[in-house]
Amino acid sequence: MSEPLSAHVSRYLRNRGEFERQLPPALLVFAPPAVARGAEGEEEYRLKTVTNAGAPTLGASESVVFPVLKSRTNAFGRGITVGRTGNNDVILDDGSVSRFHAWFAREEGQEGFLLTDAGSKNGSWLGGARLTPRRARPVEDGARLRFGQVEVAFYTASGFLRMLTVRMAP
Repeated sequence: MSEPLSAHVSRYLRNRGEFERQLPPALLVFAPPAVARGAEGEEEYRLKTVTNAGAPTLGASESVVFPVLKSRTNAFGRGITVGRTGNNDVILDDGSVSRFHAWFAREEGQEGFLLTDAGSKNGSWLGGARLTPRRARPVEDGARLRFGQVEVAFYTASGFLRMLTVRMAP
């Protein structure tokens, strides 16, 4: 379940040790972009899915954190799914994100994660390079990812803690 970044900061400040113990192995952090305006002052939104879903509704004004965790109700056996609909593990409610867009998997015997695009219409991107559908790529801590038009930062639990520590430094 996604939460505002401010909720994570509050828990971090209240009890850092407890906060660290409760962190999932990985997280995605979405920061809302500045709104692009068209010639007539309307919001511009370039990509849509086959279902012609509308403009984004994700994180209108605040950064949002998504845990990269497998839900008990998702039967997809290859990993942690990312998509627009409620049957995914990570739900990105945005018209440019496919119903089932991509998935994360753990590397065999490794601490790291792999990301695979599921053949999505608007693509998945890792560090500015579009992923080849159904070909897993390793994801580094702090990597910039994009699902359709939704840009997020990928953090392991330790990377997320480092990011918060830097943000909280005077």
